[in-house]
Amino acid sequence: MTAWLRAAFIVLVAACREAPVGPCPSPRVAGSAAEQAAPVVRRSPFDSAFASAGAEFHVPPALLKAIGWVETRWEMVQGAEEFAGRAPAFGVMALRGAALGRGAARAGVTPEATRRDPLANIRAAAALLDAFADEAAIDRSRNEQWSGVIARYSEIERPDGRAAYGREVDRALGGLPPQLARAPAPAPTACLPPPPPGSGGAPDYPPGVWRASPNFNARPSDSTGRVHVLIIHTCESNYTGCWSWLVNPASQASVHYVVSEDGNEISQLVHESDRAWHIAATYDCTLNRRHDCWLNGVQSNDFTVGIEHAGFASQGSFPASQLEASATLACDVTRDRGIPRDWQHIVGHGQLQPATRTDPGPNWPWIAYVHRVQALCGETVVDDSAPFNDPALAAAAVPAAWTASDTTPDYYGGGYRWASTQPDATDVASFSFRLAAPASRAVDARWTSGTNRSPHAAYAVISSAGDTLALVRVDQTTGGGRWRALGTWTFPAGWNRVVLLRRGTAGSVVVADAVRVRQ
Repeated sequence: MTAWLRAAFIVLVAACREAPVGPCPSPRVAGSAAEQAAPVVRRSPFDSAFASAGAEFHVPPALLKAIGWVETRWEMVQGAEEFAGRAPAFGVMALRGAALGRGAARAGVTPEATRRDPLANIRAAAALLDAFADEAAIDRSRNEQWSGVIARYSEIERPDGRAAYGREVDRALGGLPPQLARAPAPAPTACLPPPPPGSGGAPDYPPGVWRASPNFNARPSDSTGRVHVLIIHTCESNYTGCWSWLVNPASQASVHYVVSEDGNEISQLVHESDRAWHIAATYDCTLNRRHDCWLNGVQSNDFTVGIEHAGFASQGSFPASQLEASATLACDVTRDRGIPRDWQHIVGHGQLQPATRTDPGPNWPWIAYVHRVQALCGETVVDDSAPFNDPALAAAAVPAAWTASDTTPDYYGGGYRWASTQPDATDVASFSFRLAAPASRAVDARWTSGTNRSPHAAYAVISSAGDTLALVRVDQTTGGGRWRALGTWTFPAGWNRVVLLRRGTAGSVVVADAVRVRQ
């Protein structure tokens, strides 16, 4: 494996000497240990399988390992369909469709074993690469000649997509430093300078790369075309394979954004104002806590923005860097489009299309993700339900005498609590939020709709020092399911509180749903 890396670098240097048209990549010599070490030189759970399959089929083990990293980050995935017409991918090497069948047959293993057993999967991939190398009649001792084989393995039709895939394999091998690995460039190991970058970034998200897809149309001009839901997807493939497919007219699919595995790049494919084709389902409010039932039967693409994430619904976890990049993007989209940052408006593909989709899968960290989107947009939300709070920043204390319910659909988080008003009632619902330093913050409250709500519900705003900063009365008979501003105050550091009192004239109820603190 070390010899392969050394040989790859020698070939790179030699190629540049033969055609000195630009600087040749050099080995990494600075940065953290993780930055200096290409993925291929790290240990993986499948090192012995890469070594044995490589030896058996005369494929460099490091190349097998690099392709496995690019495809699945060395996860034994059980793929699912995400885009119609594109077969699910399986195993460490993300084999799919006819390629899986051909590799399995050449390796002498069954397709089912190739889907389920890591060794069989890696052997099938090595056998497939062996076949491609034979058919291309390459000199296997010359590492640059593997470029065409790598491109064919990717199953990407677009030349720029094939080149990008090759650069990712080079990056995994350590053949290119990060700044060149991310830039547009010719085929891998060609040592040519990248073309100048395009002017500006993506139209709606400047940090992104604009890769326009032809697969879109206009949103409806009526209220059903107003963007107010963000849908989270997984590509069921690697990043380059994902965007390459979605900009292909043959796919008849698209999405607004694609986030790479490590979050170092985001592609925008469709303007947010346009209708991307990312979910094949009409809206059913019973799948979304009975939210916005007036949209029932409307095609969900009409009013949604979609974010695809390189990866698989079956993977065990998602990289922190990818989640951070995605949350930053989601903050931008929700802020620009006025999308509420809650669990009725940031939803999974599988939630709205459960018959045929499961993405982003059971291991997408929903609560932490939405909290991060909120934090990046300067919000902290305190819900009456503890599982929906970030305990480092938010906590609620609601007496047991207050009834927990979710019968009114416009609640935030996990439901809401209510209690009847009484003239001598002393128990309160308390929503606490922590500030690291003194700050001025706006405070909003939320309740659910209903005609029996109190027209004079009282919220006390209390500092961490125990001082009552204000007593604000609101009419809970109106404005249900939306944030209602209570006011802006300067709070000291520590745990400040907003408490909802139930003291009042008998005959109505007060609803404790959530409190939001924002910059």
